[in-house]
Amino acid sequence: MPTAEVCAAAARIVHDVASRGRSLEVAARNHLSSVPLRRSSETREIAWGAIRWWYRYHAVLSRQLHRPLRKRDRVLESLLICGFYQYAHLDEPDYAVTASTVDAAALLGAPKAGGLVNAVLRAYLRAGRSADPADEETQFATPQWLLSTIRQAWPDHWRQVLETANHKPPMTLRINPLKMSRDEYLQWLHREGIIARPSALSPWGVILDKPMAVNALPGFEAGTASVQDAAAQMAPLFCRPAQDARVLDACAAPGGKCTQLLETSPQIQLTALDLPERTKTIGENLARLGLVAQIIAADVLQVDEWWDGKLYDLIVLDAPCSGTGVIRRHPDIRHHRRASDLDRYAQTQIQMAKRLWPLLAPGGQFLYITCSILAQENDTVLEAFCRETPGACPERTTRDGALATTMGNQFLPSDEHDGLYYASLIKV
Repeated sequence: MPTAEVCAAAARIVHDVASRGRSLEVAARNHLSSVPLRRSSETREIAWGAIRWWYRYHAVLSRQLHRPLRKRDRVLESLLICGFYQYAHLDEPDYAVTASTVDAAALLGAPKAGGLVNAVLRAYLRAGRSADPADEETQFATPQWLLSTIRQAWPDHWRQVLETANHKPPMTLRINPLKMSRDEYLQWLHREGIIARPSALSPWGVILDKPMAVNALPGFEAGTASVQDAAAQMAPLFCRPAQDARVLDACAAPGGKCTQLLETSPQIQLTALDLPERTKTIGENLARLGLVAQIIAADVLQVDEWWDGKLYDLIVLDAPCSGTGVIRRHPDIRHHRRASDLDRYAQTQIQMAKRLWPLLAPGGQFLYITCSILAQENDTVLEAFCRETPGACPERTTRDGALATTMGNQFLPSDEHDGLYYASLIKV
């Protein structure tokens, strides 16, 4: 059952995200230390869930309060939303949630607010489902601008996309074929009593029935398995680098795609590039998997500072984007993105493509990837790039599980995987 300390820590995390603009991961690192380690997963469950459903329960709370809370008491807003989330989504007794949430008010520096918190929580319980407003923003717990954008982009699929965003993501593994086959690993999991199934999308993917700590995964430390979404595992199926090909993975952190390319094509010469503050995880993943690659800590756009003058046969650009395909995994995206961000990301994406294209050898392949489901960051970017770039020729391929677009393939979020976009250009 939740404790007051857990409820208070979760409320601080939610407050940092919703009111202070911090990312969920940064907020969690700042506040999880206030609860015992054994309680950290429970705290994360409440905080992630409250952020995921914020736009629903904030509307409920606004109707319950006669006047807005003072700015200095705004953390109580997050505390109450954490309470609403627990009532609706966790299998905990209502009285335990109420008691812990009321006691947490004192830990948040508002000892006199216990009566208010208790009254609001009990009013919510009395109202039941009738407390949930019926408009679309609260129904799907998604800001209206984003909801409308997704509906316009995918008129036949928008409900599936938004409903999937409110589900908990599965824990998916990528099996290293240099170590063992997927069937062998599934048998290993079965012997250990771990329930799992093969991914229907990725030939290397294994989906666990229940998430677990990575250090408890069989073979994880030995590099037999890595944690990676099934749609993110599709990169090797869109590119088949030749023997001894020079490959550049731009924006490579944390290293999932570059390590997978080395697992599936161990003969390549791979360079992993990313900003200095992001390259540490690339090195850690390479070391754990026993793989070798050159790591460059630099800005993609500052080509003259890092390129050695030798052309690449394959360039993979996993471009920065809005992240609209991974909202389920990163629910704070709903809080931090604005409609104006889409054009800004598109400008960065096309700048990166233009700076990297001269580094590609004639006949080489340019693989463009985003975790966005919006054409503004995908097809539209590549259409503009091809119009302005002589020799840039789309290589149109289709993959099972993806929707064919004008320039590439779009995987929409589903219960099994995130939403990613892949498109290939050939330099002719």
